[in-house]
Amino acid sequence: MVTLQDVPFVSAIAKWIWGGAQNEKVSPDICISQFPFLHIECFKQLLSKCLGLAIIGGSMLNKLPIMINMWGSQSASGISRNSLYGEAVVYANGSLYGYLLQYPFSSYGENVSLLCQNIVLIGMAWGFSKKTPTPISIQEQLLVVMGFVVYILAVLSYIPESYRYMLMSSTWPVMLYARGTQVWETFRVQHTGNLSIVTTSMNLVGSLIRILTTIQETGDLVVLGGYLLSGGLSFIMFVQYWIYLENSEKIANEMKQEAKKKEA
Repeated sequence: MVTLQDVPFVSAIAKWIWGGAQNEKVSPDICISQFPFLHIECFKQLLSKCLGLAIIGGSMLNKLPIMINMWGSQSASGISRNSLYGEAVVYANGSLYGYLLQYPFSSYGENVSLLCQNIVLIGMAWGFSKKTPTPISIQEQLLVVMGFVVYILAVLSYIPESYRYMLMSSTWPVMLYARGTQVWETFRVQHTGNLSIVTTSMNLVGSLIRILTTIQETGDLVVLGGYLLSGGLSFIMFVQYWIYLENSEKIANEMKQEAKKKEA
């Protein structure tokens, strides 16, 4: 009699889903033998994996609305570059931490995607600053690039295993700085500029889902604390969007009119 385990790739997929579970009731053989009527623990692990993949998929579009807004206005108005720098460190730390501790990619993959998108945003902010009276200096750009590369190489080469937890715990103040400067920038100018409600909402929902998947997949309290902080700050930015919506729409229309005048 042919069993489900005999079907090509099924065993490999089952091992990926349930192989790393830290629960004696959960293993590839146990869970696959129950399919499709899974035990609650097997189902929770499956759901966690699916949510993790959904988060990674969604993260690939997370910064796209901001990129579109910036490209359309040919400006980085309302975007704090200190926030971009800080978030790059946060996403890099999240990626490195998951990689070095050999966590499932589904538990940290969105950090890799968001890091790549954040680097693109930094490049766009630098490029559009040339059209302003205060362009970003080449010295600052070189310092940021060289500092970031050296930091990545140092973490991969020299950080002891017993101190790797600091990669995530150190993101708390960095995240507070990164998101905090954006919250302050929005409060200062009284509009959200090129920030996108889609991106902010995705950050908020993503943090909430990651809280659940972290509890299920790794139980890492350091990582969990980071997602709690991220969710709280994303909620503040979400509220700010609606508070300053009228001002933001007014500023956006003015920027579009200016762009049309320049084209004419």
